[in-house]
Amino acid sequence: MGPGQYRYVLTRAWWMGHVQRSGQDFSCLAENVIHIWVPADERDQWLLDRRQTGRRTWLEGTAEQLARAGGGLPGSWPTGRWQAPYGDFFAAESGEQPGPMEQCWQLPDSHFLAALPRDPQVLYERLRADSPDDRPGYAGPFVYAADALRTGRVPADLRAALYRALLLLPGVEIGEADDQGGTRHISLAVDDGVRRNEIFISSADGQFAGERATLTCDVRGLTAGTVTTDTAVRVAIVDDLGQLPADA
Repeated sequence: MGPGQYRYVLTRAWWMGHVQRSGQDFSCLAENVIHIWVPADERDQWLLDRRQTGRRTWLEGTAEQLARAGGGLPGSWPTGRWQAPYGDFFAAESGEQPGPMEQCWQLPDSHFLAALPRDPQVLYERLRADSPDDRPGYAGPFVYAADALRTGRVPADLRAALYRALLLLPGVEIGEADDQGGTRHISLAVDDGVRRNEIFISSADGQFAGERATLTCDVRGLTAGTVTTDTAVRVAIVDDLGQLPADA
């Protein structure tokens, strides 16, 4: 990415929402489409566009049953279009001035990413040190690596080190899987005791391509095999804020 250019990250995400009405559980997967433009200079303006398409897949109950039980929609995420330097989109709503945010795996800037080790073993130890110990089925390093990867901002050398570091995590499996659009990717997966968490890696360029979470046991009214998260991610370089790739 050169000066004045933007990293464009498109995420098509099916996320699960849940509400309870009159003692009955209602759950569904809702489709969200998130566009974000990240400038080469992080001090410049970023742009975030989040929409819900209205498409839903019901897992517990139906829309009609929910309406009779009191209404409301499970999975109501913020939607709209925001612009701010440093990607600090919601500072104005809290009366603050946009500025650099505390850097972490979930909100990495270029300095945080540059400082991470490229040796897979050392990087794995860093992931273990930073992530919570959520035993049984300890998968903290996997979750934290996915947090960084889904931003679309991890450079190629660090992506490669992260994938190799995750192979050091006990229980991680490597294979192939199709994403929601039917594109086949390399997959890394781990079972945390409740769900199977997968990340998809493009075999073309090693870019992070999405993730999926599938229940491995019955939870509440949801049965094993239920998908609770399913995303597809695309990253491209564009010349202008708000510009879409030519093949979008």
